[in-house]
Amino acid sequence: MKNTDNLAKWLKNSEWDAFLVTNPQNIGYLTNFWGSFGLYLQTRSGKYLLTDGRYSEVATTLTDVEFIEYKGGIPEDFINKVRGKIAVEDTLTLAQFKNYEAWFKDSHLEPVAGVVEKLRRQKNNSELQIMRAAQMQTDKVLIPFLQQHLRVGISERQLKFKLDQALQAEGRFGLSFDSIIGFGPGSALPHYISGERALKDGDNILIDCGVIDRHYCSDMTRNFVFGKPSESYLKEFKDLLSAQIKTLKAVKAGVETANLDKMCRDELGDLAEFFKHSLGHGVGIEIHEAPTLSARSKEVLQVGDVITIEPGVYRPGHYGIRIEDCVIVEDSGFECLTKTTKDLLSFSENGGVQVLVTSA
Repeated sequence: MKNTDNLAKWLKNSEWDAFLVTNPQNIGYLTNFWGSFGLYLQTRSGKYLLTDGRYSEVATTLTDVEFIEYKGGIPEDFINKVRGKIAVEDTLTLAQFKNYEAWFKDSHLEPVAGVVEKLRRQKNNSELQIMRAAQMQTDKVLIPFLQQHLRVGISERQLKFKLDQALQAEGRFGLSFDSIIGFGPGSALPHYISGERALKDGDNILIDCGVIDRHYCSDMTRNFVFGKPSESYLKEFKDLLSAQIKTLKAVKAGVETANLDKMCRDELGDLAEFFKHSLGHGVGIEIHEAPTLSARSKEVLQVGDVITIEPGVYRPGHYGIRIEDCVIVEDSGFECLTKTTKDLLSFSENGGVQVLVTSA
């Protein structure tokens, strides 16, 4: 079944005569057109892509979608495909919405939230195969890379630059997001920007990274140490690892995401005070998409969801720990996409590795 067929079902059961898609990721998902400029209009009887001449060669190869070339001004050929009630994505700016209202002056336009995003949420087998491949590319790189490059004196920024190069050499479409590498106090900031701090003996290291393969993202966070960590770090790593594993075991279709968030915090006990963000999020074409796993979420896990489980403990000025796996939700459990070990590994100056805490 084509993704546009799912949108056709939505249209059939709605009050709308057409749906105007403006988000490039949503256009790509529906039509497999990934250009930087385009509008997609789906009516009850037709599917139309408006883009300019730069993309004409690609657009003409699309199946089941009529390509209309945009040559500037008001595209009458495109607009005349429908008159009536048109739903539009609610991510438009006011100026963009007013512009499309002027284009479709004989129709009624109204913003509607999350239509395609909800369709994107449940991945089909083809999408899941791509996401497995994306995570495999990330898994392949990380540990050998650290053995080669972790040395006293290397800065967070230098290590990040080298890791990004290694990931992009392995990944087909670049990075899922700007990689995060924090040593010591930097790791205590959940969305840290890697700086000039040099690696020291005894530092903990937090790395959050991923690649894109055929438009789909991977995402994982792992923790390491250089030399011997503090006793408090070791204890809290063990406690967080235990909570993350127990929470993972509760993942299956039908579970309320808010309950997962609560379960993890309950498992952390007093450490929950230092868990400053939601438990996780959906992953797909975008690195953050539905569903949200938080205390305020009203969502329920569905078969085909791809989500992260990523609790963290952050001690300002000292260290941060976050353990993140990406998993596929199944009827009675989950498939973990992330294969990189969750063991706490200690690296030495000569590239040696010692297991300090096992996740088995």
